[in-house]
Amino acid sequence: MRKRDPNRIEMGRRFREARERLNWSREVLAERADLSVSFIADLELGNTGTRLENFIRLCRLLDLNADYVLFGAPGDAVQRITDLLRDRDEETVRVVERTVEALLRALDEQQTT
Repeated sequence: MRKRDPNRIEMGRRFREARERLNWSREVLAERADLSVSFIADLELGNTGTRLENFIRLCRLLDLNADYVLFGAPGDAVQRITDLLRDRDEETVRVVERTVEALLRALDEQQTT
């Protein structure tokens, strides 16, 4: 028997938790994602991975951030920043990104003096 990958197990758990948060059965998710129920079960149990297009479809259906599904919850501060930027337009996000980069450079320079 093949050993299950811990990363797949965690990814599957995150998909399952999101599905359950929506009160969807595996059957409902499978139908909406145009996938089989057995595939959803195997994915949630960490027995299998998925192709990129299925991964994207599941993230969108379950309103999940792909980074979260792959890597887990970010720290609280990172999550708060992500939440603040979620509904902003691309230009605003770029301005914030440049501002944070400049601030970090200034703080780094201040620490070296």
